[in-house]
Amino acid sequence: MNVVGELWSSMGLTGRVIVSVLALLSIYSYAVMVDRALALRWARARSAQFCSEVEKAGLTGDLEGLQAKAAQADKQGHCAVAHVVSAGLKAFRTLRAEEQPQAVIVEGVDEAVSRALDVVVINLRQRLAGMATISGVGPFLGLLGTVTGLITAFRGIAATGSGGIATVSGGISEALVTTVIGLFV
Repeated sequence: MNVVGELWSSMGLTGRVIVSVLALLSIYSYAVMVDRALALRWARARSAQFCSEVEKAGLTGDLEGLQAKAAQADKQGHCAVAHVVSAGLKAFRTLRAEEQPQAVIVEGVDEAVSRALDVVVINLRQRLAGMATISGVGPFLGLLGTVTGLITAFRGIAATGSGGIATVSGGISEALVTTVIGLFV
């Protein structure tokens, strides 16, 4: 841990800011990864549970029972299949109550299911755009830290007039640390 403290103390203000920003981005990335992994696991498990309950109950021909079961599972959340089935059945029942022709009913149900599926996919993809941005920006922030570290090293050379290891070590360590952290993020 002493090495980390020495590296931190040898960094300039710019390097510290860049490392702090990269650390925050890394923490956010891990939080999103855990959140999305849990959301996908819940969606998969609850959808499988819904399908097996419908199959065991023999509700495939009972629209009222299937609608009630889908609505109940949809209210509990994280059940993609129940959300899509519920939307399709609502559209079917509404259009059939309006005594629409068969082709209109089929088209209406298809549209309702497509919209519900889009909503499910959007919900499962939450915060992934931010992750894509972070994965694209992280290495460039590390590169910015590399450049500022090299500038610090060259300033040390210019100030002392020589290029000894003591003169350039702070800037070089800053450059390397920010590069590694940027790639890590």
